[in-house]
Amino acid sequence: MPPDQDALHTVNAHNDAWRRGDVDQVLALYHPDMVFYDHAASTRHEGPALREHVRSVIQRSSLHTLVYLDRPRVEGDTVFLRYRETVRAPEGDEWLSLSACDCVRVSDGQIVEIHEYAVLQHTSAGRQNNPHRHEASRIGLSPRAMGFLLRDLQTYFDQGQAFLQPGLSLNQVASDTGYTRNQISYALNHALDQTFYRYLGRARVQHALRNPQLFRQQSIADLALALGFRSVTGLYRSFRDATGLTPRQWQEGAPEATTPDRERDSQ
Repeated sequence: MPPDQDALHTVNAHNDAWRRGDVDQVLALYHPDMVFYDHAASTRHEGPALREHVRSVIQRSSLHTLVYLDRPRVEGDTVFLRYRETVRAPEGDEWLSLSACDCVRVSDGQIVEIHEYAVLQHTSAGRQNNPHRHEASRIGLSPRAMGFLLRDLQTYFDQGQAFLQPGLSLNQVASDTGYTRNQISYALNHALDQTFYRYLGRARVQHALRNPQLFRQQSIADLALALGFRSVTGLYRSFRDATGLTPRQWQEGAPEATTPDRERDSQ
């Protein structure tokens, strides 16, 4: 088989295994000295770290909708792939989209190197072609990793309802999730246009909205305490931010209003 056809055949087999979630088959196509370069995050993966990286990405692949932008292009032993990915929240809202190019070098039927170049194209905050990508590279947060972080953060909040803890801090969340403070702040700011404390306040309010039978009959002071706010002021601020209503208006059955587009920095 000519080298260019051999390279394309290997890459197609790799992509098919990836779509099936067949981690072992993906890894079987890698040369023992295979290196994956993530240029958006300025990181490289090889050896055991590469295997763990592949397993992690494949396990989370349901986060993404991948669309190839054209046919693979082959030059000698290297295949070039262009695609777009969309990362969505569990309820279907788009968090961010990215465009990427993979340069895959093949030797004797095994992948030797993958160079991935990804650029953030659009976020739910309405930002395009993120001008702060050098900052993202500095903190090791590629566009794809940003999507993983957002899902991990939501899972952390949903499963343990950590947002109900009074005084929950960014430091604690970073420690519990394994991300850094800077990574969490960057992802929330650039993908969702929210600070950590606005995100936290909204999570508390959404919990009340989803469970009205638990919270509608409580006093305002008790409601603030039950939702993890340290003060009634924080409760009011977050309710207005998330619903356009005061807590009392919501308790009295007023219809929810459109979310105001304004920032809230603390609870």
